[in-house]
This record gives sequence, structure tokens and C-alpha cells, in this order.
Amino acid sequence: MKTVKLTQFMTRLRAFKSVSRGFVTLIAGGVLAATPLISGAQDFPNKPLKIVVGFPPGGGSDLMARAVGEQLSKALNQPVVVENKPGAGSSIAASFVAQSKPDGYTMLFAQAANLGIAPALRDNLNYDPIKSFAPITRLTSAPLVIVGPSTLQAKTLKELIAAAAAKPGALSYGSPGAGTAGHLAGEMFGSEAKIKIVHVPYKGQSAAITDMIGGRVEMYFSTLAVIKPHVEGGKIRAFAVTSAERSPAFPDVPTVAEAGIPGFEIENWYGLVAPAGTPPAIIDRLNKEVVKILKDPKIVEELSKEGGSIKPDTPEQFAKFLEVDVPRWRKIVKDAKLETN
Repeated sequence: MKTVKLTQFMTRLRAFKSVSRGFVTLIAGGVLAATPLISGAQDFPNKPLKIVVGFPPGGGSDLMARAVGEQLSKALNQPVVVENKPGAGSSIAASFVAQSKPDGYTMLFAQAANLGIAPALRDNLNYDPIKSFAPITRLTSAPLVIVGPSTLQAKTLKELIAAAAAKPGALSYGSPGAGTAGHLAGEMFGSEAKIKIVHVPYKGQSAAITDMIGGRVEMYFSTLAVIKPHVEGGKIRAFAVTSAERSPAFPDVPTVAEAGIPGFEIENWYGLVAPAGTPPAIIDRLNKEVVKILKDPKIVEELSKEGGSIKPDTPEQFAKFLEVDVPRWRKIVKDAKLETN
């Protein structure tokens, strides 16, 4: 009997030792697995970084990314390369970054186009605008301006809305193309103003603006920088800006809310995000350096060319902004009953 009990005791003791060794091994393995992340964050950066832009070289997004990248390179003492991956409303660039290694070396030049509009219009994207990325900071936010040819009888936004209400479908608005911010802003405006206006898509801003000046379309939702010379030249009348506050570029032009549609607000915004899973220490380092850069007068001037304002924030603030902005674009698409794919 004693022999049996001794045998059972020895068996349990060996089992306990085996479990203990496994537990120690598990803990040690976890520590070793975490070591590269900790070390990587401490050594960051030790090689060139990349900012991926979803539009061709020479455009507004590209120029802004290069301006920030140049200064970030100096701050981090590493090259920062801008890589252009245009196409599909800049969703190709977003998809590339979402699938990149989450080590902080690949960032997306994020904007309403790839994290707001594209996901609202396309059901087949292989990234989620919120879950697939780690926000770093916003850079700038710029409103659109509602304009029309100076030959229009309507002199104010209220008069323009009244004219559209009197003849549903008689007034049209141009955009740089279907699915652009100008297109969706027009849909949102028609819905909020309770008027029916016809969308006329063009291949780019130049053709749309030319037709508007010629009176072939009555309205256009434009970026401020491209339209300002025409407004100052008297060929185009600015009715309202789509931001919550008046723009420094057009201080005498009211907001849409001031002009008669309370609560109306829609803006183009730009920022930086990294792939989801990027270590918080690296995100914080990038945020700290970029926010410093956004205080440089030269950078402020470069980023403000689109008529916007600098919007540096924390990763947490940017995340909260996206949680509000992304559903807003989906609502615009849904309310306008736009076709998605």
C-alpha cells in the first residue's frame, strides 16, 4: 500500500516539474518574442522611411507629402521617400500600406479620398478605414467653396437655392469626376437644401471650371486654391464655403450654415497613418516629430496653399475624428442612393 502511494507521489512530482518547465519556457518565449518590438521601438528609425501617396506626382497631395517628408527626414536623420501609387480614388495606396509591415517605416498619406470616400463607394476594398490603420496625426483640413458663373442672376446662396427649388432638376453642378469630394458635397448639399440639382461629372477640374465659366453648369464645389484666381478676376462668384468657420482665403464669403443650411459642414482633410499594429512608442515618436514640423512657418505656408488650416492632433484625437468622419461619407452615399460596387 505504501509502495503504491509512493509511486503515485513520484508520478505527480514528475508531472509538476514538467508543467513548471513548460510554464517557464512559455514565459521566456513571450519575453523573447516581445524583445524585437521593444528593441525596434528604441532603435527607430535605423533605415529609410516611406510615405505612400495615392495620386500622381505634382498634385496637391504629393506636394504636401514631400514638404512634410523633407522636414521629417531632417528630424529623424533618415531619408523619407515619397512613393506614388495612384488609382482607384487613392485606395490602391491605402491597400498597400494596410498590408505593409507594422514597423513605422511605411506610412500612408491619408485623406478623405482613401479613408472616407473610397470605402463609402466600394464594398470590395481589402482594408478597413479605421481598423487597418494606426493614426499618427492630421496635417490640414480644407473646405470646398460653392461657386457659380458671375452671369447667374442669383447673387447669394439663398437665392441660388430658391432658383433650384422653383425649377427642380433645371440647375446642374459640375465635379472633377464621380466619387470625388466635389461630387459628394453636391449630393449632400442637394439633400440638406431639399432641392434637386443634376450632377455633371468631368475628367478633372479644368474642364469643369471652363464649362462653369461658360455657363454650361450653374454650380461647382471647388477647392479654394484652384478657384481663387477666377473669383478675384470676377469670372466666378463665390457663394459659400463648406467649413464650420469662414476661410482666411475668402473672409467675406459666408459658410453654408451662415447662408441658410444650419449644421452643413464638409471638408477635405489630410493626415498620416501607419499600418495597424505599429508599436505605440513608434507612433508617438512620429506624432511628436510631425507636430513639431507643423509649427514651421514654411510648412504652414505650403500646407495652407489649398486654403485650409493646420490641424495637428494626437493619435487618439485623430482616431476619434476618423470614427466620426468615415460614417459621415457613408451616410452621404446612402442618402443620395449612389451606386456602390
